[in-house]
Amino acid sequence: MVGAAVAVLALVTAFVLRRRRGARPRLVLGAVPREPLSAVSRTALLAKIEEKFAGGRFCVLLGGGGVGKTHLAAAYVRAVRGTVVWVAAQDPANTVRAYAALGRAADAEAAARAGLARLDGLDDAIVVFDGATDPDALNRWLPARARVLVTTTVPDFEVLGGTVPVSGFGEAEAVRFLEARSGREAGTAAADVARELGCLPLALAQAGGVIRRQPFATYLDELPHAPPLERDPGEDHPPRVEDTTLAALRAVAARDSRALALAELLAVLAPWGVRRALLHRAGPDPVAVEAALHGLTEAALAESDIGGEVVMMHRLTQRAVLGRLHAEERLARALDRAFEVLEPAPDLPDHAAALWRHFRALPAAEAGPRLGRILRLRRRSVEVLADSGAFAQAKILGLEVLADHEAYLPAGHADTARAARSLDRAA
Repeated sequence: MVGAAVAVLALVTAFVLRRRRGARPRLVLGAVPREPLSAVSRTALLAKIEEKFAGGRFCVLLGGGGVGKTHLAAAYVRAVRGTVVWVAAQDPANTVRAYAALGRAADAEAAARAGLARLDGLDDAIVVFDGATDPDALNRWLPARARVLVTTTVPDFEVLGGTVPVSGFGEAEAVRFLEARSGREAGTAAADVARELGCLPLALAQAGGVIRRQPFATYLDELPHAPPLERDPGEDHPPRVEDTTLAALRAVAARDSRALALAELLAVLAPWGVRRALLHRAGPDPVAVEAALHGLTEAALAESDIGGEVVMMHRLTQRAVLGRLHAEERLARALDRAFEVLEPAPDLPDHAAALWRHFRALPAAEAGPRLGRILRLRRRSVEVLADSGAFAQAKILGLEVLADHEAYLPAGHADTARAARSLDRAA
């Protein structure tokens, strides 16, 4: 009886989603991913989301990295006709910015509160907190009326209720996916590949793109062997997933060397996405950049939002590319390319924060020549936040940046005085 009920609900959900799919939501805030080239309909899971919302306001998609939680959430909200707010929830500051876009106030925090109140006054509104890691940070920004969809690897979010466990494909489904993705007839070797990759949709999509040009039988033997990388809580994917990413990147770079440079740029900048216009600054011209981005997208190494304005890279893919940069001692060169494209835009603080984390991992001999540039970016970040009305965030960052100047530079350095002036703007 239960199985029959689930099957009926899945059919109803599929019908509703098909009816809605042609209509874009009335208002979309945030970078909702577009449907990937290798998308597989996960109707049963979409039906479970619908079922959870039928019984309450919360739904938590819980599962390991690379199982498809983000794309499942995106598939659901792309069919929503009401307001959608999509938050890259790894950083609580993104929540403030997302809500502030709905509100009006001189101060970003006040605008966010006004935006949250406005959201709760809208019909059929939904907020997606993608990649959430901290339940306490999220709790203060939960709406009182709008629906909430969370994707996470952290079981603590189950306290919200409405949990839907998400895992990789079953083996038979994974083999069918590989067959469709690669255009090659599957056999026992395809099952070996699927098992080695834990049947994870992300890894299978990257592997299938490579297998278009080589047999299943030789794929695993020809994978590069990346050094083991540190895992985040909730991540238990097989180690060959990183190898799969590097094989896909190697294949794309062999056809277009610009794709490698762009992938490395996406890996060192803010993990929740990079404006397409910013990537165009990497040159040599927008047409060449778009051709390289197309190659990365086809290889399942990058993706765009539904508006085509933001390019994103999955955090597992980012981590594999970063691991390669560290292993080959090329991280400093990747940071140099990032310094060249950044500009004083609203997203500068996010990118500068990511670059600062990578900068601190450089050996002293490579960090020294780049110290002035990264400190200048951090001062500009404080000013950008202050100019946007995010005074509380600007003050916190300004104090941190001033302390960094005092720690890294000689006493009385002119840049330390500049950092103090940036802090004054935040006050």
